[in-house]
Amino acid sequence: MSEDATALETEAIEDALAIVATLAGAIGARRPTSRAERVAAEVVRDALGSAGIQSTVEPFRAHPSFGYPFGAIAALASAPALLPRRRRTARGAVAGLGAALLAAEGGLRFTPLSDLLARREGRNVVATIDSRGNAARTLCLIAHMDSSRSGLLFNPALGAQLNRWISLQSVAALLLPSEPLLARTAPGRALVGAARMVTALGLALLVERELRGVDVPGANDNASGVGVVLQIAGEIAATPLESTRIVVLIAGCEEAGLLGTRAFLRSRDTDGWLFLNFDSVGSTATLRYTRVEGVLRRWPCDRRLLSLADDVSRERPELGLERVDRPTGLTYDATAVLARGGRALTFVAADDGRIPNYHQPSDTLASLDHATLARATAAGREMVARIDRGEAD
Repeated sequence: MSEDATALETEAIEDALAIVATLAGAIGARRPTSRAERVAAEVVRDALGSAGIQSTVEPFRAHPSFGYPFGAIAALASAPALLPRRRRTARGAVAGLGAALLAAEGGLRFTPLSDLLARREGRNVVATIDSRGNAARTLCLIAHMDSSRSGLLFNPALGAQLNRWISLQSVAALLLPSEPLLARTAPGRALVGAARMVTALGLALLVERELRGVDVPGANDNASGVGVVLQIAGEIAATPLESTRIVVLIAGCEEAGLLGTRAFLRSRDTDGWLFLNFDSVGSTATLRYTRVEGVLRRWPCDRRLLSLADDVSRERPELGLERVDRPTGLTYDATAVLARGGRALTFVAADDGRIPNYHQPSDTLASLDHATLARATAAGREMVARIDRGEAD
């Protein structure tokens, strides 16, 4: 290991480590809309206040799990099997409703099913740090404070195939409305049967997660991202940027379907803003930045932010920073920005498409890698400095 890399491991990230320890240790599992998530919001607000940053806690309507809307969609896709075969039109119509809702939910903008199911309260923590001079741009630093739930769906054996499996389920659900046409031939009927088996298995996995899964501590996913954002925000508050206004968004209910960030985007005009997202940046894995995000639909990350990250990777080799050219994990808070045509980029630590301890009870403080957390913080500092110099304009 180089001297620069060794120095990074001991670089000042005390604030980051403190908030990670509080979120994943003292509070523990922080399921969306839960009391623990509300406590986490207060802890984050207090931590920002200790750094001299005034923040607000913003409530929004939410539901506690992505299993709610996507379970309903999988049920609609599978339900036609309960109708008589002769009722092909009715079977196709029910499947068509499921496909339409899937397309809407996957687009991350018009989401009627999620909106209908949002009967509880989630919370975002939002703060602003003004620049020294006139603000030429706004940069939003994002991380989510909630944690996920385990289940067979996130079994480590599935690993890098998770994104492909979700994509396969989506394709199957979108195919089923064509049953009235496909059922006219034996190969078509076989294809419909296979698609329905896929959606039924997907529904079973979602039900298993809700019934048998456990809420996880989320040290890496995503107390680590919160730690990085608060560390950088505190440093900026002490020495404000020259011409960049910083907005800090510590989002709730990301694990329920990016609900906090979507609520934030609906409440503001963010046209022209830049977004840097930090998600799962504290594991023993390669620190990476995303080129594309999404599952059912995929969106390219911002070209200029990618170019800056490429420069950081090349000029700071001790960071071990690499681009990842295919989706890793599922969606991120930045995905909601990209779906609206915004400019965003995510940092994540992963290898071979796998995020270590992803949605597993093993995502604890003991598995946190301080060196990766330090590298992510340093990479974030570099990106912020370059953005403040106007290099992403």
